[in-house]
Amino acid sequence: MADYRIETVRNGERDWTARNDRGAEVRIAPADSAGAQPSFTPVELLLAALGGCGGLVLDRTARTVPHDDLRIVVESVSRPEDDGRVGRVRISYELELPEGDTAAADTFERGVRLTHEKYCTVSRTVEHGARVEALGPDGTMLFLGG
Repeated sequence: MADYRIETVRNGERDWTARNDRGAEVRIAPADSAGAQPSFTPVELLLAALGGCGGLVLDRTARTVPHDDLRIVVESVSRPEDDGRVGRVRISYELELPEGDTAAADTFERGVRLTHEKYCTVSRTVEHGARVEALGPDGTMLFLGG
């Protein structure tokens, strides 16, 4: 298992950039912040992480099935009673499998199951939750949840 570190810095009001140690960046802002576009919202990044993790894992768990044209669509639905959380996440794996090739279909379906049951850290964390610790500038614990 890998440990991860992301630094998020403020560009301006409601406009942030997240960076990893390898130099990749992603802009984060609300969808209605016209001056901070193009960007992802935090929830969109969570959904992107689910789709990306699923794709990377499927590259290993279903590698014998041609899936260059695989498209993973991740959608969320929240209701007021979800109390500020994402209520439901639906991940759709869109792929034309060879007609009549039950072995390819079985392998792909097994790969998707293994992705979510065992190998996709993001999916498993969303499903089971994670401990969240928020530290202040002096290192004191300001919040502990999970």
